[in-house]
Amino acid sequence: MISTIYRERTAADLKSRIDHVLLNGQKTEIVELAIDGATVTVLTKREEDIKHIETVQIFDELGNVITERKTDLDVSENRTLDFRFTFEVV
Repeated sequence: MISTIYRERTAADLKSRIDHVLLNGQKTEIVELAIDGATVTVLTKREEDIKHIETVQIFDELGNVITERKTDLDVSENRTLDFRFTFEVV
């Protein structure tokens, strides 16, 4: 079993490495990067005029992909979109 202290330390390390988010290959602003114990949450700003989502990626400070989601999602009915990612170190 991994200790709580080590899980929280690992979450803090992940939080410090998150650098930017790409939505369909375009950079979108991170408006909140929070940590609560061993949970890290990333929230992007609301984006307008997005009609289709193909990829959402989070990158570290060295340009490496931390996580990536690929989809084929029509969002033309939405006025604005924001994205929230939650990582829990277990």
